[in-house]
Amino acid sequence: MQRRPPVPEIAAMAQSLRPRLPELVVRATRRIRNEIDIYRPSGTVPEAVLRTSLRRNIDSMLAQFAGGSEPDLSEPGETGRQRAVQGVPLPDVLRAYRLGFAEVWTVLTEEASRRQVDPSVMVRAATDAWRLADEYSDALTAGYRRAAAELARAQERERSALTEALLSGRITDRGTLWEVAQTLGLPRKGPFVAVAAEATALGQEPLGDVKAQLAAHGIPSAWTLRPDLHIGIASLLRPDADDLTMNVLRRLATSRVGVSPAFASLDDTGQALRYARLAMNSQPAGTAEVVRFQDDPLTVVMAAAPEAASGIARKVMGPVLALDSDARALLLDTFQCWIDAAGNATATAQALHCHSNTVRYRLRKLEDLTGRSLQTPGDTAELVAALRAVRFLPGTATGSTTP
Repeated sequence: MQRRPPVPEIAAMAQSLRPRLPELVVRATRRIRNEIDIYRPSGTVPEAVLRTSLRRNIDSMLAQFAGGSEPDLSEPGETGRQRAVQGVPLPDVLRAYRLGFAEVWTVLTEEASRRQVDPSVMVRAATDAWRLADEYSDALTAGYRRAAAELARAQERERSALTEALLSGRITDRGTLWEVAQTLGLPRKGPFVAVAAEATALGQEPLGDVKAQLAAHGIPSAWTLRPDLHIGIASLLRPDADDLTMNVLRRLATSRVGVSPAFASLDDTGQALRYARLAMNSQPAGTAEVVRFQDDPLTVVMAAAPEAASGIARKVMGPVLALDSDARALLLDTFQCWIDAAGNATATAQALHCHSNTVRYRLRKLEDLTGRSLQTPGDTAELVAALRAVRFLPGTATGSTTP
């Protein structure tokens, strides 16, 4: 913006006022501390800090009135940065700045009256003065927002690091645990649950804004992102928090998610995360299911030992797995429906749209191939476990054990 030359009368007055800088600082300090609570003696900004800031900014303003050159906006920018660090709300900072500027203008008008300066001169000067006030305010706001953004990033990095340390079980001192919980906004006592969600792409948060969604229901939580996981801990203190948490997770999930059993103490967070990861891995890759550790204990055990589960499947179901894909699928699907129907052949036949004798024939063939009887509880348990392993580890027949 092209600037007009300074008004000679204003320039002369501003120059004459510079020796009175201490007086101006006192006047502006008194007015700000009287009118803005956060600047009062019990507020956030110490008086010495306020005086130093006012001295620098008022001196910069007077120099601008006196010289008319491009204003040095470094002082208001630094003031904005300092107030952001101190946690002073931006509206209060801007109001204090306007009061300080107004105090300088009041002194100028007093001096103009004493010198009997033509009022038209002051009108022209006022236009330039308030344009300068806007530029200073803009510089202050920009400095404040840059610092606030950096503080927010730093706080988020700290929260993420603390959450990672908590969930990985690296914090063992109880006093430190409580300090971390306070920093993360978590209560000291449980119950809590740990959550693990699979991150299928680097930097992706598969649960999105889960923290905000839970907070909307009054459920405090803390989250961090690993290259392969989005992990968190949520408080279940409110009576309906368990159901609300599961509903939020199911609504947001874009990949498989595991939830630990509820636990009472933050000391158990590391183990809870391991349970959550096992529950997550109990679901087939590529799904977006949310499962609790306790919901499917057999599959969770297999997730903990996939090679052993694959071995069970091959040992028990080997002859079935050796069939061609259609024949294998026919027997396994029939057996699964029979399990779901609590061993009722008629209900199984209805689900498969076939005759009950066809169901019995397929089940006898399964028994013949595996050498196990569905009339024997131990044999049935082995067949169910083997079927679960085949379902959970779809590469079992080819030797792969990756969930």
